[in-house]
Amino acid sequence: MITVTPETFELVQFDAAEIAALAADVAKAVGLADDVTIAIAIDETAIIGKASSRVEDDGRIVLDVTGGAFESLRKARTFDENRAKAVLGQALMRARDRIDPDFGNPPADDALSVPEETAWATSIEGRLDRLGILVGRPQRRIYHFRVRHGFNDTVDRIFDRLWTTDSITWAEIAASSSEAVLA
Repeated sequence: MITVTPETFELVQFDAAEIAALAADVAKAVGLADDVTIAIAIDETAIIGKASSRVEDDGRIVLDVTGGAFESLRKARTFDENRAKAVLGQALMRARDRIDPDFGNPPADDALSVPEETAWATSIEGRLDRLGILVGRPQRRIYHFRVRHGFNDTVDRIFDRLWTTDSITWAEIAASSSEAVLA
């Protein structure tokens, strides 16, 4: 079950049913079970693009999204399906990782170091790229990875490993980030 709040938007030209349907498609693509409850709360007053996900104790996935995250960069207040798909993909893949017992037990988002966050985002974006959800961004992501880990061949090899691996654990991501920082 997927819910989107608000049900009716006043400041942006979004449609809650369209967002829920898109979220259902993305959730299926990233491997979330059909019976997972997803609650998407959109703050349409915030023009900055930001999204976060968390898994509640009852197993419900909650996405907190600002309106700017789903908004077209070319036409203010207008929904951009591709941008929304990318944001939903990142948030739902992170949530899927968190509920997968094989992935391990990553720290809460606010307890991640910046390099760890960047390494996890690299892994997520690489997997989304292969699913066709977030395509063509490796150069953008490698730049972020290098800024957080260093500019050398070892860092680039670690980036490639994170970007191309479909099955990964939190321990592998954390170890890769530590290895890159020390390189």
